[in-house]
Amino acid sequence: MKRITMILLYLLIGIGWTVAQTVKVSGTVISDEDGQPIIGAAVTVRGAANAGTVTDLDGRYTLNVPASAKTLIISYVGMRSEEIPISDKHVTTVLRANLALDEVVVTALGISREKKALGYAVTEVGGDEMLKSRGGVSNPINALQGKVAGLQIAGGAGSMGGSSKILIRGTSSISGNNQPLFVIDGVPIEGQGFNDAGSAGRDQYSTARGGGGYDYGNLIQDINPDDIASISVLKGPNASALYGSRATNGVVMITTKKGAKNEGYGITFNTAVGFEVVNKLPKLQKLYGGGGEDKFTEVMINGQKYLYPDYATDESWGPKLDNQQVLSWADLARWEIGGQVGNPKTSAWKTPDNDVETFFKTGVSFTNNVAISQATDRSSIRVSYTNSELSGYMPNSSLRKNVFNVSASTTSANKKLEVMTNVTYFNSAARGRSQTGYDNNNVMEKFIQWGHRQLDMKELEALYKSPIDGSQITWNRSDWNDPRPNYANNPYWSRYENYQNDTRNRVYGNVGFVYHILPSLKFQYKANLDFFADKQFERNAVYSQEQSQYKETARQQYELNNEFMLLYNQTVSDLTVNANLGANLMKRHYEMTYGRTVGGLAIADFYNMSNSVSPATAENYQLKKAINSVFASATLGWRSMLYLDASLRNDWSSTLPVGNNSYMYPSVTGSFVFSELLKNKLTWLNFGKLRLGYAQVGNDTDPYQVINTMTQYTHVDPSTPGYVVSNTLKNENLKPESTNSFEAGLELSLFDNRVSLEATVYASQTKDQIVPLSVSGTTGYTFRVVNGGVIENKGMELMVKVLPIRSRTFTWETALTLASNKNKVKEMVVDYYRIATAPFKVEIGAMKGEAYGVIMGTDYKYDKNGNKLIDAEGRYMYTDGNVNLGSIFPDFTGGWSNTFRLGNIDLSVLLDFSKGGHYFSTSYLWGMYSGMLEESAANGIRENGIVLEGVHEDGTPNTTKISAKQYGNDHNSGPAVQNVLRSDYVKLREINIGYTIPLKKKDAFFKAVRVSAYGRNLAVWGPDTKHFDPEMIVTGSGNIQGIEGGALPSVANFGFNVNLKF
Repeated sequence: MKRITMILLYLLIGIGWTVAQTVKVSGTVISDEDGQPIIGAAVTVRGAANAGTVTDLDGRYTLNVPASAKTLIISYVGMRSEEIPISDKHVTTVLRANLALDEVVVTALGISREKKALGYAVTEVGGDEMLKSRGGVSNPINALQGKVAGLQIAGGAGSMGGSSKILIRGTSSISGNNQPLFVIDGVPIEGQGFNDAGSAGRDQYSTARGGGGYDYGNLIQDINPDDIASISVLKGPNASALYGSRATNGVVMITTKKGAKNEGYGITFNTAVGFEVVNKLPKLQKLYGGGGEDKFTEVMINGQKYLYPDYATDESWGPKLDNQQVLSWADLARWEIGGQVGNPKTSAWKTPDNDVETFFKTGVSFTNNVAISQATDRSSIRVSYTNSELSGYMPNSSLRKNVFNVSASTTSANKKLEVMTNVTYFNSAARGRSQTGYDNNNVMEKFIQWGHRQLDMKELEALYKSPIDGSQITWNRSDWNDPRPNYANNPYWSRYENYQNDTRNRVYGNVGFVYHILPSLKFQYKANLDFFADKQFERNAVYSQEQSQYKETARQQYELNNEFMLLYNQTVSDLTVNANLGANLMKRHYEMTYGRTVGGLAIADFYNMSNSVSPATAENYQLKKAINSVFASATLGWRSMLYLDASLRNDWSSTLPVGNNSYMYPSVTGSFVFSELLKNKLTWLNFGKLRLGYAQVGNDTDPYQVINTMTQYTHVDPSTPGYVVSNTLKNENLKPESTNSFEAGLELSLFDNRVSLEATVYASQTKDQIVPLSVSGTTGYTFRVVNGGVIENKGMELMVKVLPIRSRTFTWETALTLASNKNKVKEMVVDYYRIATAPFKVEIGAMKGEAYGVIMGTDYKYDKNGNKLIDAEGRYMYTDGNVNLGSIFPDFTGGWSNTFRLGNIDLSVLLDFSKGGHYFSTSYLWGMYSGMLEESAANGIRENGIVLEGVHEDGTPNTTKISAKQYGNDHNSGPAVQNVLRSDYVKLREINIGYTIPLKKKDAFFKAVRVSAYGRNLAVWGPDTKHFDPEMIVTGSGNIQGIEGGALPSVANFGFNVNLKF
């Protein structure tokens, strides 16, 4: 009995010690990407091999740990492990995506592959990056700015949908499309845009070259960022060869969200409110008012003498703003509206109380998205709807978008057959898009290039339209007794009367199936469709400075791709084999109908073709194109260490002549994961890979470049239609362009994945360039289409990520991207090819031996010591003809991001930068010519004149003074180089701060709640950013860049997001 008592006592003491030596801990584990709970995350105790558990369906865990334990280790496949201090409180742990050794990315044809197996450069960005500033970008692709090495995106600031220029690894084609191919869930998407040509006629280049018109933006902006799961950027032919000729310039692959198993209702609700404000306008002088000379005119009205400004001249070389009483345009307008009773009053000649910046409003946007996602073992579905409403920063501007998406799939009971579909419907309606370039209805032209500096915006707004007859009232009167505009419309008349509106309906998506023939072999079919119908309506009102007019343009296009593919996957011992064989049939049909009134509008405010004074004119044309393709690829992997990848594709294009319309291109890449050999020897090396690749890709041309076509010709008798041969001589022997590309790369992950590096070098040559070459008019043609020219691109890309701090409560991750591309025209059929002519002074061209896209214009003359030469009148001397004034493309680009996390709070900051490159500024030219810009009145030059720095031809320093007006006027009559500005900039692109609210109750109504705030395009610095943001000169997505004709102001965006999951 005594012995039994002692045994029981020892047992009780042992139990007591055991209880005393353990502590109960609990917590929740969620994903950084979407705030969802992570099911099955491993929770272990540092130093206690037998203590551990996994998270449940709600991402929760409870665990007894030794009292002496200090740290929990939480890990999950594909996520970074986190170490947290043991606490008696419920702790929420956020896991982030790993710099994964087994990271899976989406590659060509939508095939998911391990990134370590790839022999070429691919960068994938998660869908959460698209949503950080969802109210601050009109084009979702712009959210990638500064985040992908080698990807250049410029333009498109503001939410009204301006064009973005998107390039991957530079320009490879002189006259063809250099934009990448956009693919959404396997559906090739039209990503180009259409620019209106304005008063210059239907010249497709006029907006891009700095002429007038509307910028309708890229069609890629129709994508809904709420539906994006990830974006993969396939850089160059090595990565995109399987997509054929359309992917010569790389591929941007967008994968959308699909149905998934969810606890609760599976409902996600996102709401955002955004604000946009103008944050950069050119610096204007505030000392002198309008007029051609420094004096007023005296006028007599009813026996009273008045000082009357020179309103008929739209320049600002007038008298000093010294508060004299003058008879202003507004005084006259009010007097005339009042029936000219008595004498008009006068106003002070002064700097305006409401200057140019007050013209712009604070734009406000509201975006709401709701999505329902669910799945079973055999089926899945996701339904999403997004509505966005914007009131823009320009007066009378608005944009409404609605997007509806359905993604669904189901599998047969025997799991042999899977049927899937993904369809998106998009609808938009816009009003008051901005005029661009050198155009009378572009308000920036009248604020910067021409105008009077004493004008008050509030007066212009209050008086822009006569309450008597609806006629325009503007400052630019022909005379004191003649109110008709001499040059300029009132800017508010331009915005409220001479505006446009447009609508677009679009459907894109696919339907298909997968049939599993064998465990390792399956057949896949997809029918991919992209269809849009776009209508544009443009008006110039009666009483405008230019002739009244009404235009309608209707465009529609469909593209259908039928894709067939056999896919084979097998692993035998250490060898893995992946292969596919397929075919694609592509058909595209584009149609445009355009009509306009002639001779003005017969009745004011009635916008219809029937209201044309003379018979309205109309035109219609169609473009049809087809490409038939077969392709194959195979990947061999050995021991997860050596990989060999080869592909072959052949296209038959309808746009090339028989005999030259078939072109085949191969690619071969390899990678060596050397860390597999060293994983037990170098503990600091987590991953290391060398890769090498070669690819060849062909590129066809636009329709109707082979056989001569007819164009409409109007006879003397307009009722008799006629047609003549086009002014371009086509080429029946045209060959496809072809690109040969080589690249090599190194990928490293070091020190427990705290440092990663990806470096790539590449070189490519595109030969047999298809260009329209100028010919003598005696031939009966203006151009002829030829093959000729070789463009070379060489460059490097670098991406470095570092995790300097990874503590239990705080992490800091920093990432740097750098890219440099050197472009050169190696061969040309002519020594110089003109790409485009600016409205004034310069042209953009391709010159043998130089980079593609050089600015050609007159330069200063220099002596042998590099001093500028000055003539006897004290003015710059300049070259007799055009010379190369610099390239329009940068030397290198990059981005630097920093992300900080403290518990449930995260903060990210992104800078991006561009070094090198130039552009020609029409606004700077005329802003100086007309005395509007700050430099035209700086440093006392209005009073004292200016002595230009330089020497005379005899070597003596210049001492001859010229007037400020002469100095300004010489920006037009002098060397063009004065108006060529540098494109270098550093931009504070984005700041985001967010908070994920911890939810303690297991049965809480919300499964996740996140709130965040953002700022975008907050500041820009650079040597020539005083007046303009270099990114904002972009007015189109085509090849013609480097010409600023009337850039819109830079816009900063701010906003708030709330994400709820039920």
